[in-house]
Amino acid sequence: MIERASGAPTQARVDWSGDQPRSRRFGDIYHAPDGAAEVERAFDAPQRLTERLAECRGTFTVGELGFGTALNFATIAHRLLERAPPTARLHFVSVERFPFSQRDFAALARRRAALPIYAELARVYPPLLGGWHRRHLAGGRISLSLYFGDALDGLRDIVGRQHTAVDAWLLDGFAPDRNPELWTDALWRTLAELSDEGTTVATFSAAGAVRRGLADAGFAMRKIDQRPFKRHSLAGVFVPRRSNRTTVTRSAVVVGAGLAGAATALQLAQRGVRVQLFDAAAAPPNRMATTLLHPRLLPDPDAPARLRCLAYLYAAHWHSFAASNASGVLQFANATSPPARLEAIADAYAASGEWVSRVDSVTASAIADVPLRAPALFFRDARALDLGRVCAGLTDHPLIETKFGVAVRSIATDTASARVTTASGSIDCDQVVLCNGAAVNEFAQAHYLELVAVAGQIDRVDSNIGARIPLVGDGFAIPDAAGCSIGATYEHRPWPSERASAFNIRRFERWVRELRGVAVDARSVGPQRGVRAVSSDRLPIVGKLFDVAANAIARLHVNTGHGSHGTTSAPFAAECVASELAGEFAPLTRDQRDVWSSLRFRERQARRGVRHGARRDLIDRIRARS
Repeated sequence: MIERASGAPTQARVDWSGDQPRSRRFGDIYHAPDGAAEVERAFDAPQRLTERLAECRGTFTVGELGFGTALNFATIAHRLLERAPPTARLHFVSVERFPFSQRDFAALARRRAALPIYAELARVYPPLLGGWHRRHLAGGRISLSLYFGDALDGLRDIVGRQHTAVDAWLLDGFAPDRNPELWTDALWRTLAELSDEGTTVATFSAAGAVRRGLADAGFAMRKIDQRPFKRHSLAGVFVPRRSNRTTVTRSAVVVGAGLAGAATALQLAQRGVRVQLFDAAAAPPNRMATTLLHPRLLPDPDAPARLRCLAYLYAAHWHSFAASNASGVLQFANATSPPARLEAIADAYAASGEWVSRVDSVTASAIADVPLRAPALFFRDARALDLGRVCAGLTDHPLIETKFGVAVRSIATDTASARVTTASGSIDCDQVVLCNGAAVNEFAQAHYLELVAVAGQIDRVDSNIGARIPLVGDGFAIPDAAGCSIGATYEHRPWPSERASAFNIRRFERWVRELRGVAVDARSVGPQRGVRAVSSDRLPIVGKLFDVAANAIARLHVNTGHGSHGTTSAPFAAECVASELAGEFAPLTRDQRDVWSSLRFRERQARRGVRHGARRDLIDRIRARS
């Protein structure tokens, strides 16, 4: 199994007595036999959660210790959907050291059909991988941020990144005498750092040490009568006032209407931000009608490899991709990923769940419904996408105004506002996000980004590889009723379309002979060309921009450099950017966030100079002025 981050999860081991689960590790029940009623009396009523949700017009944030069977989450999500106004949104943040496996959670969800959110959660429930996982449910009205690992590690990780206070805490870990490692003074202090005046807390525990610890951290505590179930539980409210926790983002300009820009616009709009989306093209860009949502995993234990995996898992379950039903994708070895590498990937993730599995040639043939000669990796949630249709759907939101044929000429920002200038005038807004591919570094503030545009072509051909699902190996083949789409080329200098078609067809015909043992003749019936933005280290560029002194530039952010991985990394990057602009933490750990930060180029250029697409003329000009 791949080496995981500190505090990574161990699978829960559970025994059942009727509908009541009990932890083997702690020798304690997850909840009483009347589970939903217990949520009401222990957490909802003492904190007036239902009433507060009914009054909410924005985002209500709940923090929880111990995700367990997801009963608290499912109950409160149900209350939001049932009682809250349409503009209300729930952000449920939970930490779990011993999570259910995907298989066990699916079985649990079938027991809980009375709460419909369980079925949806079971479809997107994360595998056993340490760190943050974010999932959106109920069409985006409910966001679940779930940390698998040590509770204190997870909560400490978001201190300073979660700028909006938690509204209500549910302390539902196993009892202090069974799980003393959880209930510590360090935990109480961390809860306080994530709270503000009026934040409430409730716990079924009545332990004096818990009451005193919370009181010392700033919570005014009281006892809640729980008879006849037990004598009492605890509830409280945070008293100290935090000042200047966050600046509310009400408006934003997003530059570039490709997948990164459209996804960023939607993520902001779903958080109540009014978005103007500008693209210099006179009409929607020529997006690939057929491409793949498929990961290129690495067997390494480092932050870039983990980040690539988490981004794919997010995208595969992102509700905005739900219309493109998962067919599964088979990945075969090629020159850059030989069989030993695929085996290492399968071994690295084998214990995490069934989202990826290594299959022999017989099983691969059965999955593809065609004889195949090689083993493969099978990604059950991967699929083909029509990017044109996807992007049009992403921007169909009442808070998004899309303007094609509008080129942004310049951007000026300060601590108070941002101003975007176009040929027709200037627009003031709270935040600006640059998502226009390799053209991002044409703006003066982004001159240092090492980006180039790399052209590519996909060809629709009149021959079919015979499989019923997409295959990846020496290129890719995406079948349909009339043939398949194949590709893609990687052209540092653009080729004539005829040359690109010939390259794709030669590779496809050779691959089919090797993989199936049959000869095919293919003819291109429709090339599609596009351009990728590729960074010097082949990693996306996401988050804040920085000046020559390595200070973050106010109100200016970027989401670009996704290269050939855009369908997996761009939606997750959009989630991260929108989260930070809304005062929420991005669903990745600090070391993972640093992997994508544009600050890496400033640091490298200080050592070895400017390379790979950065605007040397602008750099020299700005350095001379400074």
